[in-house]
Amino acid sequence: MRHPDSQDTGLEGLPAGYSLRRLTLGDVPAVYDLEAAGETFDDGIVEVDLSDLQADWGRPDFDPASMSVGVFFAGALVAYAQVFQGRAEALVHPAHRGKGIGTALARWTWGVAAAEGRDRVGQTVSENEHAAEALFRANGYESTHTSWILRVDLEGGAAPPAPSLPAGCHFRPYHPGEDDREIFAVIDTAFDEWRAQGSESMGFENWAVWALHDATPGLIVLVEFEGRVVGAAIGHDYGPEAEGWIEQVAVEKGHRGKGLGRALLEESFRRFWEIGRRQCGVSTDSRTGALTLYEHVGMSVRRSYTRWTKFVSVSTA
Repeated sequence: MRHPDSQDTGLEGLPAGYSLRRLTLGDVPAVYDLEAAGETFDDGIVEVDLSDLQADWGRPDFDPASMSVGVFFAGALVAYAQVFQGRAEALVHPAHRGKGIGTALARWTWGVAAAEGRDRVGQTVSENEHAAEALFRANGYESTHTSWILRVDLEGGAAPPAPSLPAGCHFRPYHPGEDDREIFAVIDTAFDEWRAQGSESMGFENWAVWALHDATPGLIVLVEFEGRVVGAAIGHDYGPEAEGWIEQVAVEKGHRGKGLGRALLEESFRRFWEIGRRQCGVSTDSRTGALTLYEHVGMSVRRSYTRWTKFVSVSTA
């Protein structure tokens, strides 16, 4: 049955009693609560942070009016989906699963991707999201790569030692605003080497909002060689009760194989230790080939994720 609001949202197939509408930036706290409920149910821990969601939804090219939709029951947000540059996020509250809402949201993400001229849309879910995996398999998705969250314990009475760098390289301070484009160039060029077909750079303006929100300058580790940034690690501090988090690590191609990646990680650990953080986490995936690097600096896999990709027919409208 066609839902009365489907003409405005493009979402069809909801059961009776549910309403839907486009989301706005004002809905981000409700999206956070929904994500937290889902992660608690599926993984037993909340990984999402409200500030991260606010940054995601604050990217200049993200338009909630066309790239998101929410499903409501008794006035509460119980499911949502959003698509940005071919990457989907969709979640149904555990109490409302098994009613076809997830399938309806998945189909909606296909339509958004196709309308943007994309031939695929993907979503990454944890190893514990069995219902999502079953939905993806039933609807012709393909598993395209694996991701991991890793963690290292930083316990000890003394600070980790400062790592050594190869001749000509040195750590230097991060200057907010002045260094941002140079850092982006190093990171984006490195990530472009394994970026999937059909994907593209999010662009500097989007990256700056996403990667540098609430940044602590001292947790952005830079390696310089002959006046140029050749390696960078972006760290985020979420407070004394949370682990330190390294959002991105990248080394310029011509400087790889010299231990810079390891040095960036170890210097990040040291700086987090100095502000009282006793654990540090990072995420990587199978396309980068970096898993062994993280394991060699003492990190271990905490959770695995799979990227599921749906190939769609591009809209010609």
